Amino acid sequence: MKASYSQKDETFRSEIIQWLKENVPSEIMHKTLGWTTLDIDLELKWAKTLRDKGLLAPEFPKDMGGSDFNEAELFIFNYEYSRMGAPRVKSKISTMGMLAPLLIQFGTEEQKKKFIPDMLASRYLWAQGFSEPNSGSDLASLKTKAVLDGDAFVVNGQKIWTSMADHADWIFLLVRTDSSGKKQQGISFLLVDLKSPGITIRPIEALTDYAPFCEVFFEDVRVPKAHLIGEINKGWTLAKALMEYERINVFPVGELIYAVDTVRKNAEKYMYRGKPLIKDESFRKKLANAEVEAKSLLYTFFRILSSYAVDSSPGDAVNILKVCGGEIYQKILDLNMEAIGPYGQSWYNNEECDNNIHQATTGWINARTMTIG
Repeated sequence: MKASYSQKDETFRSEIIQWLKENVPSEIMHKTLGWTTLDIDLELKWAKTLRDKGLLAPEFPKDMGGSDFNEAELFIFNYEYSRMGAPRVKSKISTMGMLAPLLIQFGTEEQKKKFIPDMLASRYLWAQGFSEPNSGSDLASLKTKAVLDGDAFVVNGQKIWTSMADHADWIFLLVRTDSSGKKQQGISFLLVDLKSPGITIRPIEALTDYAPFCEVFFEDVRVPKAHLIGEINKGWTLAKALMEYERINVFPVGELIYAVDTVRKNAEKYMYRGKPLIKDESFRKKLANAEVEAKSLLYTFFRILSSYAVDSSPGDAVNILKVCGGEIYQKILDLNMEAIGPYGQSWYNNEECDNNIHQATTGWINARTMTIG
């Protein structure tokens, strides 16, 4: 893969690796397996470091707080970042990876000026209000309603599986504004201040002993009409565009390579029948197959990136990253649990079970959601 970089890109890559080595704090390094969630205070502190360097949204222009990275530079940064085990910044994924590009494409000048500078400055955290009870992955079946009343929409309904809603300041919301046509029609896209009267947020505890998701209830919540993005009843177009941004960002393929390397290191460390597991032929074959699949997804990512040269949209190919990436990641973390053997029953860190073991256990559980969420 290195051979595919130009000399300029290779120099850039070396600079990025050096900066990451010098600046990623040790307390957050290697906390990424299975989309493990950082403590919110650590995440915000690390987000500030990235923002100060122009790396929270490096593809944005410098006058907007980014670094004006081109597509090759952005790929190199994201790949090396995740390959070395630096943690996901989930607030960045929902805000800079999805909402900000959507505002740039569909928002008014007033909306861009109002919201994007605060996003880049990390002054507010955003949550994504798409999923609803009994709707599964069928977003178009949503029932949360918004009725226009003068200069505001009145919102009633419920969202669920809303990441970080208990820490967020705002939420971007899909709502039903017309029920007379097909279910994909009559949907609108709103930006809602979570401090508005009528909103109740309830965290949902996960198997990993923390609450990464929430239920969010809306009862006669008034949302200014100025916070409608795009046209009323045309929100499905925005939702599809946002999901393209999400899927191109949701699977930093470097994480798969990092996970394969983690399994290999564990297989070299832990013993099986008197010798390191890595020397077992059956296990080596399974690990090799997983690495081939991970590298195949990497080259699929290259093909998607090359499509930007002729089309500004990645199109349906990004679904491959989401579907296949989740399945491959689960296979790799299955192998990781096999590599650490009985230590996989460990739950909390202790003197015998280092942080890598804890990450293996919680990461394996988190990974079960990758083919659902």
